[in-house]
Amino acid sequence: MASNDESPGRATDRVPFASRVMVVHGESAWFAELLDLSETGCGIFRPEGWVLEEDELVRLFFFRDERTAAVNVPGRVARVTPSQVGFEYHDTQTIPPSAPLR
Repeated sequence: MASNDESPGRATDRVPFASRVMVVHGESAWFAELLDLSETGCGIFRPEGWVLEEDELVRLFFFRDERTAAVNVPGRVARVTPSQVGFEYHDTQTIPPSAPLR
């Protein structure tokens, strides 16, 4: 999943973005390095011990810094390769995802 690639079905371009994200599925969780972002999804470098497959539902927690609450974004696993994992968000997000305004 290279940044700005021409993958079939991709609605928006990906923007390279270095950050950490936590992927949660049921009682399992993985910390991963973010590869890229778009308004409709993101890509990560596949973490060690990854077991999820395409179409599984997850929650992605995006971290800005130690003082700011993580942003929780529901999504699904869209693509899994030996080195990367792609996600599709349930709802469109800002780049990077941010908490909704109250």
